[in-house]
Formats: sequence, C-alpha cells, structure tokens
Amino acid sequence: MRKYELVWILGGDVDEEQGAESIKKITSLVADAGGEVTGTDIWGKRALAYPIKKNSEGYYLQANFEIDGPQAQDFERAIYADQSIIRHLLVRDENPVAVADEELEE
Repeated sequence: MRKYELVWILGGDVDEEQGAESIKKITSLVADAGGEVTGTDIWGKRALAYPIKKNSEGYYLQANFEIDGPQAQDFERAIYADQSIIRHLLVRDENPVAVADEELEE
C-alpha cells in the first residue's frame, strides 16, 4: 500500500459540522477503495488567493491515508464527482527525509 496526502477545499459558507461530515465522506471513500485513513486535520476557513467558483474564502481539510495505487485513481475520480469540493490536491507521500537518511548511510 502507498501513502497519500489529500488536501481539499470546501466553499467558504461551510461550518465545522459540514467539515466533519466531509471528513467522514472521504474516510468512507478510502475504506470503500480498500484503504485506511491514518490521520485527518481541519485547517479551517482561510482566504483564497483568487476566487474559485465565486468563493473568496475556503474551508480547508487534510487527510493522510494508505491505499493501493490503482484504487487511488478511482478514489480521485470520486473526489471530482463531489460538487461540494471546490479544489483538491492528492499527492503521494514519499517521505523524503527517510530517503535522504538512506543515501547518507551509503
């Protein structure tokens, strides 16, 4: 299984309860894809650098999870289908610190 980090933004009119609901939805999507959520965080409401879908503020959320590579693509398609998410970024967590440590040992 590979480790991933997802940061997603909901519209600025979202409150904490709707943010927690979104985390539950993402957790459910990860579980349906055979993965496991290892951590979540609510960053809260922040100003956007530029308007996105007529929103000047966004409600930021973050999740770390482990999932197989092919299922990650299906998971991202499900994120695109969610109309409440105005922007997201899914990246593979490669742990660059561990790689640097291994190179030093050689």
